[in-house]
Amino acid sequence: MKQNMLINILIVVVASMLLLILWFRGLDLFYAQTLKLGANIALLFSSDTSVAVKVVEGTPAFIVETVVGGRKGSYPQKANLILLPVIMILTWQILLFFNLPFRQAFRTAWQNILIFYIIQVIYVVLLSSYYNSSTVKYIYDLLMDSFYIIALFLIVKDAFRYDLFRRAKGSHANLHQKTD
Repeated sequence: MKQNMLINILIVVVASMLLLILWFRGLDLFYAQTLKLGANIALLFSSDTSVAVKVVEGTPAFIVETVVGGRKGSYPQKANLILLPVIMILTWQILLFFNLPFRQAFRTAWQNILIFYIIQVIYVVLLSSYYNSSTVKYIYDLLMDSFYIIALFLIVKDAFRYDLFRRAKGSHANLHQKTD
């Protein structure tokens, strides 16, 4: 079991390093563009609001163009704090492919990435009403620092769901026979 745990640690370290290298070589901008696309789809029926992505001081930033107080304006929001937790999710999903049957790992990856993406799209959509509603501003500010916690929640959920904690402590249960 110790050997299995060391292999898992090595997988996490290598996957994280590779994802970080890709992240800082443009994957962050690509992911920001996908969030922009999702937000603009959600804002499809709002004729006076749209979201764009620009690189500001070397990091992606969401640029919201909307009407505030009857006047058209735009404002930026740096995206680096909300984008980086995706590395945690992707690293975890890669690790699951080494510890679960392919079908379970694929289903879990699809669900977790979709859940996380939808929450982040909601966050970007909330940015479009930041100056128009104190409730939206409160929810937006609450979510701003919560993406690492949300990612951690998804990881812990899977660890309990697939009994990965017990497996790591020495249980000899064959997880590959377990099905959903």
